[in-house]
Amino acid sequence: MKRHIILCLTLFFALFSSAHQKLLAAAQFDITGAWVLVKITYADGTEQKMNMNEYTRVKIFFSDSTYCSIQLKRNGSDTLIIPHELARYTLRLSPTDTTYIENNRVTEFQILNDSTMTTVWNDYVETMQRATTMTESRKQEILNIVRNHQNEHGEVLKEYVLSTTERQLKNTISAYQNLFVIGLFIVLLIIIYVIHIVRRKREVEQNLLAIKEELESRPAVLATAMKKAEEDFFRSDYYNTLRQHIEAGDNLTDDEWQELERQVNTTFAGFSRKLRSLYNFSATEFRVCLLLKLRASNKDIAAVVNRAPESVSSIRNRLHKKVLGPDGGAKEWDEFISSL
Repeated sequence: MKRHIILCLTLFFALFSSAHQKLLAAAQFDITGAWVLVKITYADGTEQKMNMNEYTRVKIFFSDSTYCSIQLKRNGSDTLIIPHELARYTLRLSPTDTTYIENNRVTEFQILNDSTMTTVWNDYVETMQRATTMTESRKQEILNIVRNHQNEHGEVLKEYVLSTTERQLKNTISAYQNLFVIGLFIVLLIIIYVIHIVRRKREVEQNLLAIKEELESRPAVLATAMKKAEEDFFRSDYYNTLRQHIEAGDNLTDDEWQELERQVNTTFAGFSRKLRSLYNFSATEFRVCLLLKLRASNKDIAAVVNRAPESVSSIRNRLHKKVLGPDGGAKEWDEFISSL
């Protein structure tokens, strides 16, 4: 007898404990959030598992006792949304009444665990699982879409709505990619420019060294002949006529500038070639150098090239720094031109 009483009490406490655990589970259960339909079980026992690669049926429950049901479909990098309805729900969880009311439809409701629940609809049962990866911003976006695409009776007016979140993300990624490409292009341009500057600097240094070696290794006979040719040039009718134009501040035509360069190269062999190998001169800069070679004063050069004397001095000073380096100025540049 005592053994039977103990057995009955054990069964009673077991049943009470089970009921108490279910009650606690029900009391702690929170339906708010997104739920995905994963399976439909029909009355005959057959099951239909949802293909997540096609349409995904989703219900989103909000804390104000409203819910919205939708279908989602991936379309490339975007998401298509088919709004179904926005309505109210009621969930009763108690030892005597566990029911779910959706848009005035009452059905049985069962909590399998915190992430799985089932609802019974006439001749089929829906099994839904919690969508833990859906963000609050996505839920709010879907709610806004469903609200904006229904009339006053709650009927959906449009079927497909393109989700803006993926598009915004896609545009953001695309913008960052474009910025990255532009930034990379700029970096490459800078690298190419730096390489060009370094190579050009080495080339100028080599050309300067070659010019210096040529001047130092020039045979005495050749130096004497070149000195004689220079003296003849400065006594020539061409130079005297040109000198009159220069002192008068007359402008030279393009043909006269070309003839002047030819005369200088004839008298001072390779002058233009040597000079242009060191720097990419502008037309005005090169003409200043030609006139310096003819021993013209800063004032006369300024008049011929239509510049202020201060501007011509600045050009000479700048050319020295660009070609020969920072140690020196206009006077040193004049001496370098004279040596060529």
